Amino acid sequence: MTQQAAEGGVDTRQLDYVHNLASRFAKVVDECADLPAIIFEAGNVATYRQLDQHSNQVARFLLERGLRRRDRVCISLEKSLLAYSVVLACIKTGITYYAVDPTSPQDRLDRILQNCPPGLVFAESGEPFGSYHENTVLCPYGQLDFCRDQPSHRLDFNLVKLADPAYIMFTSGSTGDPKGVVITHANLNKFIDWAIGEFAFTETDRHTHINPIYFDNSVFDIYSTFFSGGALVPFRVAEVRDPFRVVSRIEELSCTVFFSVPSMLIFLQTTRAIEVGSMPSLRKIIFGGEGYPVARLRELRSAIGPGTQLINVYGPTECTCICSSHLIDDADLLLCEGFPPIGGVNTYFDYYLLDGDEAVPPGTVGELCLGGPCVGHGYFNNKELSAKAFVQNPTNPDFREIIYRTGDLMRLGPEDGMLWFVGRKDFQVKHQGYRIELEEIQHSMNRISGVDESAALQIFVEGASRLVGFVASSAGVKPADVRIAAAGLLPKYMVPQTVLVLNQLPKNANGKTDRKKLLEIVEAGKSPGDIN
Repeated sequence: MTQQAAEGGVDTRQLDYVHNLASRFAKVVDECADLPAIIFEAGNVATYRQLDQHSNQVARFLLERGLRRRDRVCISLEKSLLAYSVVLACIKTGITYYAVDPTSPQDRLDRILQNCPPGLVFAESGEPFGSYHENTVLCPYGQLDFCRDQPSHRLDFNLVKLADPAYIMFTSGSTGDPKGVVITHANLNKFIDWAIGEFAFTETDRHTHINPIYFDNSVFDIYSTFFSGGALVPFRVAEVRDPFRVVSRIEELSCTVFFSVPSMLIFLQTTRAIEVGSMPSLRKIIFGGEGYPVARLRELRSAIGPGTQLINVYGPTECTCICSSHLIDDADLLLCEGFPPIGGVNTYFDYYLLDGDEAVPPGTVGELCLGGPCVGHGYFNNKELSAKAFVQNPTNPDFREIIYRTGDLMRLGPEDGMLWFVGRKDFQVKHQGYRIELEEIQHSMNRISGVDESAALQIFVEGASRLVGFVASSAGVKPADVRIAAAGLLPKYMVPQTVLVLNQLPKNANGKTDRKKLLEIVEAGKSPGDIN
């Protein structure tokens, strides 16, 4: 690894790839062949040489089955040598992969498969993929028997072009239909450049892989590890559910980089799995995907100590996972309320804060719009939705420049020059004649003593708008106390008329607060005691 990478900044060695990700990965394998690529347990390790050879075998199997560049493969596997080999096999052949959660409702899986028909499915169970049974490769426990007779030497890297889609990541759609974001090899190349340089990753790092493969945070885990020569430490589903197991594995395997949504870290804090002095090997704790309440960050800093960097990252799936990072410092923990800033966007992005099509000045809230080489190529098989989100930059009349409208409302601090998250366009509601950001209510409830995390919703009762607050509290705060405290932080019209106190907020498959589940709780009229 070059000195520049060790000190931060773009690693010039990593930029010296030939023409695609396959040849770039080959350079890493040549330099790190006998180093661990994946550490499952202390005595169960796959080296880069082994990962390369297994992925070559899978790649030849795909080609033997008739798949070619820009065809599609669906992955429904637990984290295993096979799962990572399939990902890399697709990268090496120009075949596009996408991953799905096999525990999703069958109707959702069917809609994804119908919208994006795969040429082949890799699954541990064929039950969710009945209509694709002839094209399903069953791999219980991640076994690789189906391709063991394939040659393991390298393929012709000229198979792949930078313009080829590398993966499709399905996210929730406002219409209820999942939408598949198309990310190319060129998008990934720039993302890898930035991630390795920004965080000074080297072959000595051991990265946690807690995020599900079907969640876009896993893009950071997989590519920033395998293209820097580091070791990936997978956490299976059952392990992620056990907070003490998560912490013990990090300690046992000396992980140096941790990345997850804030909810995961808050879970570790709330269950007291993180104690003073926990996880001393970590040099970076990186979090993103949702806001991290500053009060909980203070607690984390006190437990972890100053030797571990806390880094807030931000980025939509549509822009290759992450577009900004901000190193949390003492000033953030002492001065800011709600959530810390997202900082500034990385050097490969242009950004614009717009009100409609007009730029807004510093200090004014606008919708964050992103441009640059990491902006994806739209939604798969959905031209109408792509045309609404991926648009011509309205501030540029001179030439074609596509930007992505994130839907996130931000303001640029006029003094600190940092971007601050304000809320979502679709979380802005009108209540009692006022325009309200539901996140502002959430931020305020997060400041209340005894509140671990919170959320706010708008409902209508006989046509009248009502605000409902949800708080998770291990300290057992009372709803009335939350409303009283909120009244001291918010205007009267923003104080929730109803507050429900739960043991924990329901989470979706990606670990984020499940707002649909919260709405179901209200509509069903369940009491707090009914909530799991």
